[in-house]
Amino acid sequence: MKHCGTQTIITERLLLRRFTQDDAVRMFVNWASDDEVTKFMTWQAHSDISVTKSVLNSWIELYARDDFYNWAIVLKDGNPIGSIGCNPNIGAMNDCAMSVGYCISKKYWHQGFTSEALKAVISYIFDYTDCMRLEATHDPRNPNSGKVMQKCGMRYEGTLRKRGKNNLGICDQHIYSILRDEK
Repeated sequence: MKHCGTQTIITERLLLRRFTQDDAVRMFVNWASDDEVTKFMTWQAHSDISVTKSVLNSWIELYARDDFYNWAIVLKDGNPIGSIGCNPNIGAMNDCAMSVGYCISKKYWHQGFTSEALKAVISYIFDYTDCMRLEATHDPRNPNSGKVMQKCGMRYEGTLRKRGKNNLGICDQHIYSILRDEK
């Protein structure tokens, strides 16, 4: 698959950019340490800022790869409020599919920021890679995540029973996708 890596994306209210170590404190405080934010995530809330710094170090190293996509969701005032990223879908029969995931500070829930970021990432992936399919999953107990996907033009495909695991344990996953020609 043709890749282009994590490049800056500007939207009406947001700047999507690479993370830096300068983001550690705000990432930790704004979302990474919040058990409510991470309830449906596959990673635990960060117990202290050293965990956040370690995660950021690994991401910063991965920015050297053109198949690594991970953005800080940043308000135009410079405050990082979340993250959004894509990974090549290893399970796909072809190499033209990617999975997307996102996380945002609860202070910014229900304000359209996640949808704005996801719409921008969908456009970016389809404009600059040869990805044919972008997909996302969510725990059915987190319906707001599915609403974000629907708002961005992703279609519900079904429920994968007992396929996922998050901080609540084994879970079903609702799966959504959007194809290049549906953008």
